[in-house]
Amino acid sequence: MTTFNVRVATPRDADHISSLALDNNMFQPDEMGDFGEMLNGFFDGVLDDHRWLVAAIGEDVVGAAYYAPEPFADRMWNLYFIATAPDRHGTGVGTTLISHVESELKSLGPDRAQTLIVDTSSVDDYASARAFYGARGFAEEARIRDFYGPGDDKVTFWKRVTD
Repeated sequence: MTTFNVRVATPRDADHISSLALDNNMFQPDEMGDFGEMLNGFFDGVLDDHRWLVAAIGEDVVGAAYYAPEPFADRMWNLYFIATAPDRHGTGVGTTLISHVESELKSLGPDRAQTLIVDTSSVDDYASARAFYGARGFAEEARIRDFYGPGDDKVTFWKRVTD
């Protein structure tokens, strides 16, 4: 088993993180502008309380996660992005990233963090993502029909992260 470390993302990780999004077919190349803005906002310190983590083997980024407080919600955080290199699926990278996110939220205490949500798609291509969240204690909380397009619902998963 290969060991990897989880750390806060740095600007030198931006291209690797963007590649993870593209390699996992989460975004099309023409959609990457907004994604880059999220990364740059974090690196510039503009997005207060937003956090990017990467899982790396040496300098090789094999996974990334992005989470932030959910606006207008009470102590709820949103896992906006999580991806692992396709050749690393099923090796524990995603599970470790989720565990780090949950640990960091727990360390904030119940006055700042209580729950974590994550959205995904209802189409068959995302069945493994939905199973992944369910296997890690997330419950399907909501569906918004046709959110991403006809027949492509937004599925929201929910998990309590503090007592």
